[in-house]
Order: sequence, then structure tokens, then C-alpha cells
Amino acid sequence: MRTRFYEDVNEFYDQTFPFLVREEVKNCLPLTILNSLKINIQKYGKEPPLMFLLAENGTIELISLMTPPHDLIISYTAKLNNIEILVEELLTRNVYLPGVLSFKAAADKFTKLWCERNSMGFQLMRRERIYKLVEVSGDTLGDRQLFVATKSQQSIVLEWARKMLTEALIEITEEELERNINNFKVEFEHNESRIYLLFDNKKPVSMARKAGKSPHGNAVNLVYTPPLLRRKGYATECVAKLSKLLLEEGNEYCFLFTDLSNPTSNSIYQKIGYRPIIDENHYKFVSK
Repeated sequence: MRTRFYEDVNEFYDQTFPFLVREEVKNCLPLTILNSLKINIQKYGKEPPLMFLLAENGTIELISLMTPPHDLIISYTAKLNNIEILVEELLTRNVYLPGVLSFKAAADKFTKLWCERNSMGFQLMRRERIYKLVEVSGDTLGDRQLFVATKSQQSIVLEWARKMLTEALIEITEEELERNINNFKVEFEHNESRIYLLFDNKKPVSMARKAGKSPHGNAVNLVYTPPLLRRKGYATECVAKLSKLLLEEGNEYCFLFTDLSNPTSNSIYQKIGYRPIIDENHYKFVSK
């Protein structure tokens, strides 16, 4: 058994890419994060990322990644006993962990072991599901227009983004919220907005974002419709149109994360053509 912590993100990416891409959709989060870190090492915070690899007989079995102040992410692994080794390695380095996000079995096991060893409690923040789409259902495309947001729409986009993030991520800190908003501002300043708006009668009614890239796919996130405009099919059409655009750009598939406590959004995405891949749990660790 070989374990190693890395400091160079490019070296870590090169070493782990073949392993991660074997279960590409299940590992979409570490793949997209690593892609972003290769471009900007401080994309998610000023502290250097924690990058861990576990291999057996020369074959990688698990990787783990954390971008402080965010939570630990654990890749998909078929061998859950690897979680015990990960816990021991992190304890040896006296690593501080605010929480963990991984596929359900791994997140549950890691949380139990970590909290027992550290005499901590935990809180289940979200039960999530990763969905994958390879073809958009034609009856969800509608006849409204979808455009990438421009500088003139920056104000409403940032307002909606702030509302969406605080509504969907109840645990988000003010610092993390402002970091996200500032990232969107920078995209506008460089005419590189990745946020798309759906228009009805020339007015924006819903938005969605072309998010992180995996080797063969693209994520969709930041889906938001103002409360007074909901239940009109706007979000469905917005996500359907953006997903179709991403496929037309050459992606083999699109993917997204949903909150399982929101049956409405899960139903919408399945109507568009998204199919469930794996469930994930997100835990926060708390003092007893």
C-alpha cells in the first residue's frame, strides 16, 4: 500500500487523471476542481489545496482533495476499507476538516470514523444526487430565447446569484458568498460570462450557468428563477436549452448535482433527460 500527499497540482492531476476518468461522472467534482486549480491555484481560497493519493500494487484506489476553507472530497472507490487508511493518514498530519462530501457509503463511513477518533459530532447538510444527460428531451425546449448574460445584465444576474446561493446553501458563509459573487464579476469584466438567461417577452425570467468542465462533459449549476416567476416552466426550458447548447459544443454529456430534499427540481431534470448516476452525502463536523 502506498500513500502520498502532493503539493503540485499539475503533478497530482497527471498522476490521478487515468484513475478518475474511469468513473468520470462519479468523479466529476474532483475532476472539475482540479481543472480549475490548474488554471488558478487560488480559485477556491488562498490556502494551498490538500491532495492525497492511495495506491495498491501500483494501482490507484482512492484520491482525496480539499481546497480550504471548503470540505474534504473523496473520489469514488470500490474498496471502502480505503476510507480507514485515509482517516489514519489525515490524523497523522493533524489536518483540520470542516466536513466531507462523497458518495453516500464513503461519506457515511468517513464521518463515523473521523468523528469517533476526534470526539466530534456531525450534521448531515445535504443529500445530493449526480445526474447525467446525453440527449435533451425535445418537448422541454420550448420557443423562448436563451442568451449568454452581458454586462448590461450584470446587476440582475448578481442579484439572482446571491439569492440562489443563500437559498440553496443555507450554511454558506458571507466570505464564501462574496468569493462566488466576485468570481462572477470577474467573468463579466473580461466578457467571459458563463451565465445564461432565458427571456420571455424580452424580459429575463430564469438563469443557469455553464459550470465546471470534466474531460468529456460539462456541468450545469446556478439554476434560478425568481419566486414570482416559478411554476411556469421557465427553469425547465432554461436548463434544457443550455444543456442542448453544451452538447452542440462537443460535450458528450452534461451533469449536475441536485438536492434530494427538493423533489421539484429532481423531477424537472429527469423530464429534460437527466438520469441518476450516484447519491452523495455532505456532512459538517461539529464540536460535541
